[in-house]
Amino acid sequence: MRGLLLVAGREIRVRGLSKSNLISLAITVVIAGVLAALPTILDGGDSDTEVGLAGAAASTMEGQLEAIGGYEVTVFDSAADAEQAVEDGDVEAAVADGDLYVDGRVGTELQTVLESAWQAAAVHGNLSDAGLSDTEIQQALTTRPLETVNLSDSESDSVIGYFTGLIISILMFMMLMMPVQYIAMGVVEEKSSRIVEILLTSLKPWQLLGGKVVGLGAVALVNLVAIVAVGLGVAAATGLLPDLPEGTTSAALSSIGWWLIAFALFGTLAGGVGSLVSRQEDAGSVLTPLVMSLTLSYVGSIFLLNAPGTTFAQVLSIVPPFSAIAMPTRMAIEPVPFWEIAVAIALLLAAAAGALALGAKLYSRSVLYTGSRLKLTEALRRAA
Repeated sequence: MRGLLLVAGREIRVRGLSKSNLISLAITVVIAGVLAALPTILDGGDSDTEVGLAGAAASTMEGQLEAIGGYEVTVFDSAADAEQAVEDGDVEAAVADGDLYVDGRVGTELQTVLESAWQAAAVHGNLSDAGLSDTEIQQALTTRPLETVNLSDSESDSVIGYFTGLIISILMFMMLMMPVQYIAMGVVEEKSSRIVEILLTSLKPWQLLGGKVVGLGAVALVNLVAIVAVGLGVAAATGLLPDLPEGTTSAALSSIGWWLIAFALFGTLAGGVGSLVSRQEDAGSVLTPLVMSLTLSYVGSIFLLNAPGTTFAQVLSIVPPFSAIAMPTRMAIEPVPFWEIAVAIALLLAAAAGALALGAKLYSRSVLYTGSRLKLTEALRRAA
C-alpha cells in the first residue's frame, strides 16, 4: 500500500492543493450557499408585512391577521390616520370602514388576505348585531380545515423538493465528470511524456492507477463534502431545513456514499481506457462512452424529477450506472422503499467491482504501449 499512497499523495498535492482547484472549490461553495438560501432570499426573509387598521372592525381584523401570522398590525384612531400612514410608507396597506388604502399596486396575496379578514370581521359584526354572544359567534364561525387527500402514488410535489433533487443531480453529475476526466488525462499525460516507464520501474501498475484514483477521489470527496455541508448548514441557518421534504437531508448525506461507489466505477474505467491512447488529442474518443453514460444518467434523473412514480423512473434508479445519480435524486423528492435502495446499492457495488477488474486489466496491458490508439479487444488480448 505504500506505493499506492505515495502516488495518491502526489495527486492530492498537485491537483487538490493547486490554486485553480482551491478557487474552484471556493466559488462552488459560495454558489451552493446562495442556492440553499435562495428560497429565503426570494421570500424576502422573515420580516412581517406591515398593515394598518382603523374603524369598528379593526380589533376583529387584528385577531384574524394575528391568527394567520406574518403580518405586523398597527391600529389607528381614524381612517385619516391610516390613510396618512400608507402615504408616508409606514404601512404597506390599510383597511378602514370597508376601504382598502394602498399607494400604487398591492400584492395579490396581501389583498386576498385583507379582503378575507374584512369579510370575517363583517360577518362577526352582523352576528353580534343579531344578538349572538361572542361564544356563539365563535362556534358558528369555527369550521374544520380541509384535509388533503392525495390521489397520486407520489407523496411529494413540493417545489422545494423538485429543486433539491435538481441540485443533487447536478452536483453528482459535475463531481463525477470532472475527476473522471482528470484521471484519464493524467494517464495519457504520463504515457505521452514516457514518465510512466520510469514510474513502473519502482511501482506496480495497480499501485500507479490505484493511487491516481484514490488521490483524485480524495480531492473530489473533500469538495463534495464541503458543498453538502455548506448547503445543509445554510438551509439550517435560514430556517429552511425543517420545511424540506422528508428524507431530503438523508438523501443529501447519502449522495456522498452513492458518489463513492460511482467514482470507483467510472474512475478506474477512465484510467483503463485512458491508457489505450498515447496523445491527449485522442483521449476524447476513448472517454466518449463514459461521458455518454454519465450524461444519460443525468438526463434520466431530470426525467425522474418530473415523473418520480413511473415504472421507468423506478427502473432507472435501480439499474447501474444510472442509479448512481437517479437514486439519490429520487430519494430527495419522495420516500423510496428500502428494498429498492438495497437492490440499487448491491447492483452498483457489483458493477463497480467489475469496473475495477476491467480498468486494472486494461491499464496493466496498455500503459506501456505506444503508437496509434489501441483497440479494446486488442488490449484485452495483450499479455500483461
